[in-house]
Amino acid sequence: MTEYLETRYGGRAILMYKGREALRLALSSVPENAAVAINGYTCWAVYQAIEESGHTCHYLDISASSLNFSAQTLRDALVANPAIKAVVVQNTLGSPCDVEAIATLCKERGIVFIEDVAHSIGTTYATGAEAGTVGDFVILSFSQDKVIDAVAGGALIIRNKKYQELTAHPKKVPFIQQLKDRLYPLLAWKIRAAHTLYIGAIVHGLFRGLRILSRPLPDAGSSEAHMLPSWYCLEILRQYMELENIARHRREIAGVYAKTLDKSLLVPTDGGTLSQSTNLRFPILISERERLIEYLKERDVYVGDIWYDAPVGPKRFLNRTDYKGQCPTAEKVARMMLNLPTHINVSTADAERIAAHVNQWLRTEGSSTYSVRPIDDEATWENFLRAEKPHSFLQSWKWAQHYEHTGSKIFRAGVYRGETLAAVALFIKIGARRGTFLVCPHGPVISGAADEESALSALARYCTHIAREEKCDFIRFCPLSEANDANRAMYGRLGFRDAPIHMHPELSWMLDITKPEDVLLKEMRKTTRYLIKKMEKEGVEIIQSSDPADMEKFASVYAATVQRQQFTPFSKEYLKTEFELFSRDGEAVFFFGKYRGELIAAAIIIFYNGQAFYHHSGSLQKFDDINASYLLQWRVIQEAKKRGCTLYNFWGIAPDNKPQHAWAGLSLFKKGFGGFAEAYLHAQDMPLTAKYWLNYVIETARRMRRRL
Repeated sequence: MTEYLETRYGGRAILMYKGREALRLALSSVPENAAVAINGYTCWAVYQAIEESGHTCHYLDISASSLNFSAQTLRDALVANPAIKAVVVQNTLGSPCDVEAIATLCKERGIVFIEDVAHSIGTTYATGAEAGTVGDFVILSFSQDKVIDAVAGGALIIRNKKYQELTAHPKKVPFIQQLKDRLYPLLAWKIRAAHTLYIGAIVHGLFRGLRILSRPLPDAGSSEAHMLPSWYCLEILRQYMELENIARHRREIAGVYAKTLDKSLLVPTDGGTLSQSTNLRFPILISERERLIEYLKERDVYVGDIWYDAPVGPKRFLNRTDYKGQCPTAEKVARMMLNLPTHINVSTADAERIAAHVNQWLRTEGSSTYSVRPIDDEATWENFLRAEKPHSFLQSWKWAQHYEHTGSKIFRAGVYRGETLAAVALFIKIGARRGTFLVCPHGPVISGAADEESALSALARYCTHIAREEKCDFIRFCPLSEANDANRAMYGRLGFRDAPIHMHPELSWMLDITKPEDVLLKEMRKTTRYLIKKMEKEGVEIIQSSDPADMEKFASVYAATVQRQQFTPFSKEYLKTEFELFSRDGEAVFFFGKYRGELIAAAIIIFYNGQAFYHHSGSLQKFDDINASYLLQWRVIQEAKKRGCTLYNFWGIAPDNKPQHAWAGLSLFKKGFGGFAEAYLHAQDMPLTAKYWLNYVIETARRMRRRL
């Protein structure tokens, strides 16, 4: 077998019991404490091998189409992290990576290039080269569910002569482990047969309880190498002799899926990759994966696959790695990917039956209900919001970017009926000592043509899955739905309850600014109208600015207002990031009020989708009888009219029945300009853990202390 592998892959072969052991040996050639660049969609064994070698992982995000990282992503990483001394490509599920560009880059930089072909024995690159014939090192794995499956086994191929002296000192594999490996095919067959009698889970559990099943997962903490017993070699060689037939079969099955399945489910790859790949699995992307898995299980199709459910899979090991959200595309793919079988026991008739079941599910449940998937395109998101009312900039693309820039994790979800977008929802992960949660600010935004409860139900299932993955204690929706019993009951049926406190205004003061200026002035409170004219006569100046550098001016007024009124402020960095993002497209403007050359009032106004929003402000009480804020607001209204806005949103006000409310004075000021109140449904919480109730107590106390 050693001779065969050396001839096939063009290098010295070292046989080992696990592919992980082979990778660890290859990494021993890398300088100490190096960073190793790896696919951001990989398995726990790869992470373990790198960690056991004393190195750290540098995760490279994948393309949603190839499931591999690109040469450009690697190039950017090498600039950002000079500690990268090795690169591992894996040809995910057999899909070939851009090996020529990556290999060239590694050679230019003097970086060790490792091909991990555990997924891709027999795959051909676009260059025509076979996977495993390009890198300095090649990692082979022959474990369960691989293209060549001997239950266990691996090999290291040393192709670069620079590393030819690398040696291993393997131990023998314990006899009991060898026995389990030899029994595994028989036991696996019995489990599959038992499923046809609806007792498969019981039989599987029995075998696991007796500890007679060989485990595919590496033993934690074991860094020893083991030699590959001879009987494994015989089985591996036998399958290599059949590799051409095995690969042809997998391509045929993948072709059936590609031809038969609804095209909306397919990973958007170049069709040519099917003929180049050995198609370890056939991946599809679907938002409600768990529901489809259950549907298929009821029809004796078992497709649950724990290996690809996280950037470092299985998901249950993710918190034991150093992964910290570096690969958002991999995370989205991991939430949606379902892998259909292509192995030798799947016939073309089986593949057609599986595809038919999937399509049937999509037609019946998928068309009569709503599905959810991530949205990555800004135009799709913003075009939807532009057509829907009500909404605010808190669901805008830029608001998500604002939170990303300030260190928060965000999720953008679209709810679809078929291919029609019916709702969007931005979720922001908030970490606090009282509890971690996902919040949907002023959302979700649901189309008036959609069945609101059905769309909301699909979204609730989707975000609950994300929240549990992110170890959140609860989910909070802050919708702009009308505050009525019907909406409250609808959220209640979906498992929500009233939150102890609001996060965003739930009673806003709105002004229709389509009216002529003289009508707007006439409809104001007499005192407001008088003070606007007085400020003009007194020589108060209102100056506009879109220059982010003027944040220093705003911050000085804002800080003085915080000190005087004792409210919890936003940080200057938070305000700066918000302003910079929105001002790039002219959607954020400073309004400054000056009197006798001194700055006495300031506001940040957001102009978004035909509305103006009074978002942040402050004032100084330096001069008796001078209140620049009245004239400042009038100038904002005039500017909003010039921009074609139809509404001015003064933001939150206090309810009329709460005269002691902390916002009572500010509310009186806002109402003086005329307009109307718009009440929204109170924030809705979905508790996920017991810690939610600690948060409930803390936020209740906070609400009472702030007189809200």
